[in-house]
Amino acid sequence: MFAEKTSFERVYRYKLENGLELFVAENNSAPLAYVEIAIRGGAVTQTPESAGLFHLYEHMMFKGNAKYANERECTEAMNKLGVSDWNGTTGLDRVNYFFTIPAESVYDGLEFWSYAVRTPKMDETELKNEKGVVLAEIMGYYTQPGRILFAGLSKHLFPDYPWQLDSSGIPEVVKNATVEQLKEIQNTYYVPENAAIFVGGDVNHEQILKYVKKIYGDWKNPKTDVPKIKVPTKNPTNNVKKIVYANPNTSPHYINVNYILRGPDGETDQQDTYGADVWSTLLNDPSGFFANSLTEEKSLMIQDSDYTGGYYSTQRASGQIGFYAAMLPNQALTPVKQANEFLKTLRQKTIPRMLQADSFTEDEIKMTVRRMEDAQIYQTETAEGILASLSGIWASCGADYFFDYTKNISKVTQKDIQDFISKYILNDSAILLVSLNPANFEKYKAEFEKDGYEILTQENAYWWGNQKNALTGENK
Repeated sequence: MFAEKTSFERVYRYKLENGLELFVAENNSAPLAYVEIAIRGGAVTQTPESAGLFHLYEHMMFKGNAKYANERECTEAMNKLGVSDWNGTTGLDRVNYFFTIPAESVYDGLEFWSYAVRTPKMDETELKNEKGVVLAEIMGYYTQPGRILFAGLSKHLFPDYPWQLDSSGIPEVVKNATVEQLKEIQNTYYVPENAAIFVGGDVNHEQILKYVKKIYGDWKNPKTDVPKIKVPTKNPTNNVKKIVYANPNTSPHYINVNYILRGPDGETDQQDTYGADVWSTLLNDPSGFFANSLTEEKSLMIQDSDYTGGYYSTQRASGQIGFYAAMLPNQALTPVKQANEFLKTLRQKTIPRMLQADSFTEDEIKMTVRRMEDAQIYQTETAEGILASLSGIWASCGADYFFDYTKNISKVTQKDIQDFISKYILNDSAILLVSLNPANFEKYKAEFEKDGYEILTQENAYWWGNQKNALTGENK
């Protein structure tokens, strides 16, 4: 088996016969090795009936397996390996487990993750105990303003499948989880054709391949394919949906506004993501036309370019586009009218201007692409930096996307950006989200309601309902 050529020096790529992918980044600057195993799964592969089980499964990974009987033995094994840093995460597109160890222990490190991933014990008693830990995490998040905002946005921007953005999960599902359900996740998603191993540091790629073939070569795939994910609609609303949230974390001296739309997805719209990335980088030029078009609108009371911007986030099936601003209160306008003025300026002036040839010139695009290439070089200076970035992109878009990224963004033209804007941003299906201090909100609550704003609260933000309903299953 030979390594596939990649666009990064001393980064090697293999694929075993069972479909398991292996990526090795050599860097002998320190006698350490980074070892990670990642699974395509998490929130994006959930259903309402399984929301939270990937999160719970992640916790159970460290509770014992065929070699290490319990959590204590797992911890002792990592201590003997000389683990300096370890963790496991459950995100939107990926579940991953990783640690950094002395390079001389890399074989044992690969073997450790093999036992953890392939032969988890899933003890009934441990499951009962861990449910309490996960439930405490979920309910701890329940009252956090940032979580409430994200949950409310997800519920409206992804109405078909909001659980695909909820990696923490539902208390009810976690509370009633069974060992059989977790084993079903293992047999369906924790399989070689849906997994990848990432090794970096003071290692030799050919030696790592030998180790991985020996340890993981007999890992079998199930007879059925990994289920396909469901891609949410790009048009979640019929018009601009207005939402207001009384946020205790918002300063009384500001009104925060966000305008959010669905963007291209890594699973289905990869070609569009390159223009989206270049566009979002251009948009955040502090001296560019976007910042100027909003800061020069005096009624918005945006202090300078540091208080406004835009973004695009690439995800497997939850791409988002957003514009934001922090506005000082305008004494001549109520917060309702000021937020509506932001919406009007953005939709009638700023966004249409983006299609003009002088907004994003070819020279500006070339300079921006160069900065993006330099940023990627800086981000991937270390083996761990390369692999951490590669792992996330592997889960959402595939490894080819990562290795061909620089080549593809260098091809982005002015027309590509204009096509992206026309396809995704000139759209009435969007959300205006206003966040202001509770004391200020109370003064203008009636006006927000009269203007058609939905009031976001802890009780209505979550797709799964309120705390009582989630724990008891009542009032679905």
